[in-house]
Amino acid sequence: MVKINNISLINFRNFENKEILFDKKINIFFGDNGSGKTNILESISLLSKGRGIRNSNLSNLIKQNKENFFIKTSLEINNDSYNVEVYSKKIDNKIKKITNVNDDHSRESLNFLNSSLSNLIFLPEMERLFHSSPTYRRNFIDRLIFSENNEYNKIINKYKKNLLERTKILQQNEIDSNWINRIEIELSQIGLQIYKLRNLKINSLNSLISNLNKTNNYPFDINLNLKDEFYEPDLTPEKYNSLLYNSRDYDKKFGGSKIGPHKSDFFVNINNEYDASQLSTGQQKTVVLMVILAQCHNLVNLKEIKPVLLFDEICSHLDTHNRKILLDMINNFDIQFFLTGTERTLFSFISTNVQFYNITN
Repeated sequence: MVKINNISLINFRNFENKEILFDKKINIFFGDNGSGKTNILESISLLSKGRGIRNSNLSNLIKQNKENFFIKTSLEINNDSYNVEVYSKKIDNKIKKITNVNDDHSRESLNFLNSSLSNLIFLPEMERLFHSSPTYRRNFIDRLIFSENNEYNKIINKYKKNLLERTKILQQNEIDSNWINRIEIELSQIGLQIYKLRNLKINSLNSLISNLNKTNNYPFDINLNLKDEFYEPDLTPEKYNSLLYNSRDYDKKFGGSKIGPHKSDFFVNINNEYDASQLSTGQQKTVVLMVILAQCHNLVNLKEIKPVLLFDEICSHLDTHNRKILLDMINNFDIQFFLTGTERTLFSFISTNVQFYNITN
């Protein structure tokens, strides 16, 4: 169980020096657009592995005309206290993110922190998830997997590295057959691992959402499906490897690879009748919140993981159905919430255990 007690920001985004004490349950940041509400959520997300909810370049996190940013926080993990520092540092002309746990940045300390922290994220652009690009939808599913498997990004990054390496080999005048064969064998193995994890996540979500609909009056029956032109459930590493070999000429001409999990998409069927892309913006938000609620159940009740929820500008298109789903999350789980919106009154439907923060320039 994780609780974030406070955070101190120095030269981070628009904040020169900002300290905030957090409530153990619900924290709501309100204020004008551009005041820095999202920046606070981003700073919290940077405590975990990676580059935060906006996947920003580290240089963009540093306040203008300053050299580095500094984030400091106190965490409770399973009732023990830990001081965590995250800051930027220029090393060999590259800005890198450094994380210390109780003044220790050993691999063991970082592995402990990363295995303890789990985030579930809602961003405003998710309201049009089914009108956005396949890349964005893939990233949405991948973040859900990462929330329960903190090694997943290593798998994704290893896949991308091998894909890039294969592209470089194909662009050479003379191809080293042994080299590209090894790369394609590894690509097929990692690619199938990604397919498997995504399929497991989609099947798990479908089951959880079906169970939720049996006990709640949610507006849709939804069913998630993987969409991939080349993937088949019985795809073997050998067949995958053969497909890569046969696509070399095409991939040399157009770059990348025309097959693999980096080409996948997923779609959502609504009430066994139509695709989620036909829904309004508010209805798409309902689907996204239902999926996040299902993942909450999965993490808390099945995985024994207490995620931190970071919901940015959550109050737009917050109709009766969406308020109910959000309240179900708040009332059913002993987890910590960080929400943002432009006005305090937008959150009047949340009645208890709330700490408000007026964020101003």
